[in-house]
Amino acid sequence: MLKNFFPIRIILKPSETFTGIAAGKTGWGWPLGLYAFSIIGSAFLLSVLPPQFITESLEGATLPQGRGFWFYLGISLPGGLLFSLFICALLSALTTFLRTGRLSLRLSLAALGTGVYGILAVATHGSAGLRPAGIVAALAAAGFAFWAAFRDRKRYSAVLKAMLALSAISITGDLAGGTAALAGSVRGYTVSEYFFSLLSLIWLAKAAGTVYAAARPRAAAAAALAILGSAAFLFLLFNLRLLPPELFQVLLLVA
Repeated sequence: MLKNFFPIRIILKPSETFTGIAAGKTGWGWPLGLYAFSIIGSAFLLSVLPPQFITESLEGATLPQGRGFWFYLGISLPGGLLFSLFICALLSALTTFLRTGRLSLRLSLAALGTGVYGILAVATHGSAGLRPAGIVAALAAAGFAFWAAFRDRKRYSAVLKAMLALSAISITGDLAGGTAALAGSVRGYTVSEYFFSLLSLIWLAKAAGTVYAAARPRAAAAAALAILGSAAFLFLLFNLRLLPPELFQVLLLVA
């Protein structure tokens, strides 16, 4: 009985659950509810954990000073959703591109594009000369994401539902991380965060493979590049000063 409970089923039976999502048998209720609950849990942890504990656990990550639960929730809820929309758009485009043809060639081209974008994101830091190029690149990425989502709305919606539903894994990770924090274990918190992040990535690849009927290696490559490309986009916005430091720091921790 418990195995059929949607949050449990997506963790224990991901392929079966993603097949149902791809077939349009799952509405938006559970995915959005799990996403909201996950963000609430993350915002609560950020508001109660000592800043030094976060810094030691997550390799120098810093939190805004003097901020509380409602600040983190106000940023994370809409910001995380927008970031998820962007990730799923890239994932849709990359999975479509990589699912057919010669994988080595197509993967090299996709990785090259992602790498160049990442280099530009880093190079724009403190560079007034590269700011115009950076703004053009940011607008191009946003436009590309909109096109990728719009061109195949049905499958894009299925991938987005799946990604939001994967918040069930994030909730489990927050519970494990909170337990480690209560025990005062920095290492335990770090291991928990990275383990459940990796698990989410693997499950996201399963979702993309199911929705787009792509082989697992191709879907896994698409998922990894989508996450990297989205991170590069976030850093680009920050380095162009289009994203305030406080918002950037919080999104890095919850997105």
